[in-house]
Amino acid sequence: MDTGLNERDWNLLLKRIADGKCTPFIGPAINHAYLPTRRALATSWANEFGYPLENGDLARVAQYLAVENHRYFPHDEMQKQIEAAQKPDFNTPNQPHAILADLPLPIFITTNYDNLMLDALAQHQKEPRRELCRWNPYLLRSHPSLLESGYQPTPANPLVYYLHGHSESPESLVLTEDDYLDFLVNISSNEYNLPPRIQQSLTDSSLLFIGYRPGDWDFRVLFRGLVAAAQGGLRRISVTVQVPPLPDDAAEPTKEKVQEYYGKYIDLTDRQMRVYWGTAEQFIAELGQRRQGATPTPHAAVAVPTIDLLRLQSNLSDTFNLQELQQMTQYDLRIDYETFPDTKPAFILHLVTYMQRRGRLYELAEVCQRERPHVQWL
Repeated sequence: MDTGLNERDWNLLLKRIADGKCTPFIGPAINHAYLPTRRALATSWANEFGYPLENGDLARVAQYLAVENHRYFPHDEMQKQIEAAQKPDFNTPNQPHAILADLPLPIFITTNYDNLMLDALAQHQKEPRRELCRWNPYLLRSHPSLLESGYQPTPANPLVYYLHGHSESPESLVLTEDDYLDFLVNISSNEYNLPPRIQQSLTDSSLLFIGYRPGDWDFRVLFRGLVAAAQGGLRRISVTVQVPPLPDDAAEPTKEKVQEYYGKYIDLTDRQMRVYWGTAEQFIAELGQRRQGATPTPHAAVAVPTIDLLRLQSNLSDTFNLQELQQMTQYDLRIDYETFPDTKPAFILHLVTYMQRRGRLYELAEVCQRERPHVQWL
């Protein structure tokens, strides 16, 4: 079966992982062996609590429970589900969390509410830290940020960032429809904005979405509201692992049509995103096998051309005003040289959080190309 990733995609992804320049987003499908699926849980709650409408959407059913009972009733029910879940054996071959925990990465972002990723990292002799996204007033008051206290995530001391909260703090969970809307609105404001280190991981590392379905709320909020809004010019490649929302007995033309539709949707949002068509378990197993079986092929040495950074800054001053140039300096204007498999050498201009307006990015690209024709804007 064609999964959608070619050898070049895999090689580039493995290189980014080896360089520590990949940020996994871990979704609920990775937990199917230990917890009910979102759809199964929605059906269970709908039957148990008398939900009168179509019951396939967990956020909608949770919204009903919050209205009919109290604000945090579904959050408390979710906490009970996680506390009752069976614990995985991280020594089992192809155990998904264990394979991810073996990756030499500093940050793991999850929309799950459990400890499984933390436990897997600890099992691999790492010292993980946990941080909750402070997306509501309660979290802003009660949960100081580790990243503001001088802690810097490393592969040996990684951070697991709980974007949608943790079960030990039910008030932190993004679960109901209102929660998702409030989350999306709040993290767009300065008061609740993501920590700079997390924002940086969205812009300068490859993103790896594992365990999401394209139509679910958590993926849509992440993909459209968070990732698409970040300037991702330095990501090189990102991958989303998707299972089309189809029954197993769907006709092949129907499967192809659905894959084509979701592929176009993702491509329109982020042209650097590649889609792996398969389950989270299939992707993670292949990832583990490729990491164990492949040794990077050394590339021939390439003569590194030079570029005059001061002259480039002078040329930039012809396009951007003084205040904008000061902002560039504040956000670390520098140039790195890097080679990529099967491509020409390329310079990377780092402006990590600068210039949110797309038009100014195009102007900057033109300045770089005038300075030296073979400079590539990524």
